[in-house]
Amino acid sequence: MLENQQIICISSVDWDPIWTRKQQVMSRLPGSNTVLYVEPPISLLSPFKDPACWRKWTTWRQGVRPWRDNIYLWSPPVTLPFGNIYPWVNRINQWWIGLFLQQVVRRLGFSRPILWTYLPNTVDLVGKLGEKLLVYDCVDEHSAYTGFNKEAVQSMERKLLQKCGVVFTTARGLFEDKRQYNANTHLLPNAANVELFGKAQSPETPIPDDIAAIPHPIIGFVGVIQDWVDLSLIESTAKAHPDWSVVLVGPVGPGVELQSLKDCANVHFLGRRDQAELPKYLKVFDVCLNPFRLNELTRTVSPLKFYEYLASGKPIVTVPMPEIESYGDVVEIAPPDRFVQAVARALAEETEAKKEARLRRAAENSWESRVAFLMEKIIEAGGQNQ
Repeated sequence: MLENQQIICISSVDWDPIWTRKQQVMSRLPGSNTVLYVEPPISLLSPFKDPACWRKWTTWRQGVRPWRDNIYLWSPPVTLPFGNIYPWVNRINQWWIGLFLQQVVRRLGFSRPILWTYLPNTVDLVGKLGEKLLVYDCVDEHSAYTGFNKEAVQSMERKLLQKCGVVFTTARGLFEDKRQYNANTHLLPNAANVELFGKAQSPETPIPDDIAAIPHPIIGFVGVIQDWVDLSLIESTAKAHPDWSVVLVGPVGPGVELQSLKDCANVHFLGRRDQAELPKYLKVFDVCLNPFRLNELTRTVSPLKFYEYLASGKPIVTVPMPEIESYGDVVEIAPPDRFVQAVARALAEETEAKKEARLRRAAENSWESRVAFLMEKIIEAGGQNQ
């Protein structure tokens, strides 16, 4: 077990409101460790693309924000735009972030910390914080993100991989690619908060007012509505069965066009909900949807929502994804042209035995088991050494 370490986690998402792999892992490390969770910076242009970013102009002025006794949150200052397009801009940005981060690290009394990153562009931050071990947890094919310079991001990531003491990947495609540059690379898929999402099966879990009156069957989606979600697939599902209610729970990403979906009378947008509230909505779902676009990015994704659906015990219909193929015995896997039929089949053929099988598979994929594996490999790489 990893104990008494100082950890700087460079994350790709803010601590709140949407919890992902980063928060699930950091919050489960033993309490003897001290974690500085570094939220992603915004650029000078970010608020013009997404007005919600305006608040982050001042967040960094708040300094270090304690979340609990051993976890601290910090938001970097505003940076230059186009850091994921031009490497020279990224070098300036990481130098700029490093100036402030060094002060924070000194104030917290960190000495020879573990630098644990989720971002390829932090390659230009490596070595500036006196770290004794570099850990890279690769959760996406970052070079496939819309608007990124693929070659530049790949180059930064490969340099980062070569400097790491240990690397983790969420999907087999990522594992096969990254291990070419670092032999100490491990496959570690996402997981679920099994205890939390299992509450969807509890009679004591209340049903929220905003979904209580929506007619069944309810075909539901939980998660951020981003450009990698196949909205046309959701729309075709809604139009094929006007008697179904399609419910989407989650915030909408910047630039995502929803008008055609909003024109469907049986589609309901409920907006963002705190993680603790999600089991209440899943309790009402008759089928859960995992409708990713099939492209280079999603080919290497371990979908977090899939494991959370699994832990809820609810029927699941998903598009084919490499990381989900082994679950074909407990969920419906269907290409887009047969997706609607799969939803109908999931509704018609659900049984208590199928639900129990999903819950058993979910129990095998808890965050507790994932964090235990992470700690073991980090210790082997020298993370426990002083």
